[in-house]
Amino acid sequence: MLALRERNFLLYWLGQAVSNVGNWMQVVALGWFVLQITNSPLALGLLGLAQSIPLFALSLVGGMLADRFPRLKLLLVTQSTAMLLALVLAVLASLGKPPLWSLLLVATLIAAVTAIDNPTRQAFLSDLVGKDLLLNAVALNATVYNGAAVIGPSLAGLLLLRVGATGCFLLNALSFLAVLVALVMITIAKGQKPVEEPTRVVAIQQSDPGARPADLRSPDQLHLFVSSFRDFASLRQNYTIIAVLGIAAATSLLGRPYLLLMPAFARTVQHVGPSGLGIMVAASGLGSLVGSLLLASLRSHQRLQRLLLLCGSSFGLVLVIFALTPTFLPASLILIFCGAGATTTMTVANTLLQTSAPPQMRGRVMSLYTLIAAGLTPLGALVITGLGTWTGLEDATVLAGIGIVTVVALGYRMLRAIP
Repeated sequence: MLALRERNFLLYWLGQAVSNVGNWMQVVALGWFVLQITNSPLALGLLGLAQSIPLFALSLVGGMLADRFPRLKLLLVTQSTAMLLALVLAVLASLGKPPLWSLLLVATLIAAVTAIDNPTRQAFLSDLVGKDLLLNAVALNATVYNGAAVIGPSLAGLLLLRVGATGCFLLNALSFLAVLVALVMITIAKGQKPVEEPTRVVAIQQSDPGARPADLRSPDQLHLFVSSFRDFASLRQNYTIIAVLGIAAATSLLGRPYLLLMPAFARTVQHVGPSGLGIMVAASGLGSLVGSLLLASLRSHQRLQRLLLLCGSSFGLVLVIFALTPTFLPASLILIFCGAGATTTMTVANTLLQTSAPPQMRGRVMSLYTLIAAGLTPLGALVITGLGTWTGLEDATVLAGIGIVTVVALGYRMLRAIP
């Protein structure tokens, strides 16, 4: 809790606590609203595709922008834009039954903003606290996110019955005011730099103290922007990174979409309404919170490879059990373990990547992780729903769980073979 003693981080943490609750409300409300007006689980897959494409296209660019523009100002732009898009969703929902393409378009724009916002928010933590408090700040930030995953869906389940999707979208728009006010109140000392800056950017700043790193019109900056993509090729020789990214990719593509598909499970498998949906998503969020707290309590970070095998294979097996459980209460209890399994698998993979990546490439390695974590999950929703049209949603999820266990086992074997 030491990072909370820093004024800037405390402001940011409180603003994120409110805003994340609103974001989770919007996630649940949008999925339920799309299913309500289309009566088609495949529409949820299309929604996932609309959210996936911008994340694939812009995540790496977002990470580069976060290194070249003032992060505080960039966050003010992204958060303000996200608030306006939430208001647009509210207007569309108030129409009763808007065309599906309009919702998909707004979802695409939200995902584009998120692709820039996510790496900026992660990098911004190093501007708020010193290096000695960075780990604590990251853990506290994750706790806020997972805590909101418990509160937000529960509120959405209750509010959908009272104020509908329109009210949920409006409340999410209002929740952005908390983080915007916090960002306005934050003061970053002039000349303060992130904990780790790319070596070549620092060299340019030293050679020309008056240069503006954010000016992409500069030939030097444009060269850096292009060469940043080329440097990814050197990672092909790091088999540890390849194996861990493979496990993270399988978890994101095949496992984590269960959360996006929760409205379909609630309606067609467990046969519950919005309140039941809120409880199911909240159960998963509770598991994520418990999983992150358990990992934070570990005193030793040794044997991470075995821990990755345990968490990943357990997640795949629990997902299979969930898919085969048609009763609401047992399914909700199992979702606690699903949430814990997904969170611990991705957290351990994150830690392994950071400890295995060369220091000069750590930022770009983590941008790949961010791309996988954010981009593959919506795409996986489309894959599973598409397969589900032939086999049924439950059987498609069973196959996805088996796929996770298989990839985790192969990845662990690859890790063990590395000298």
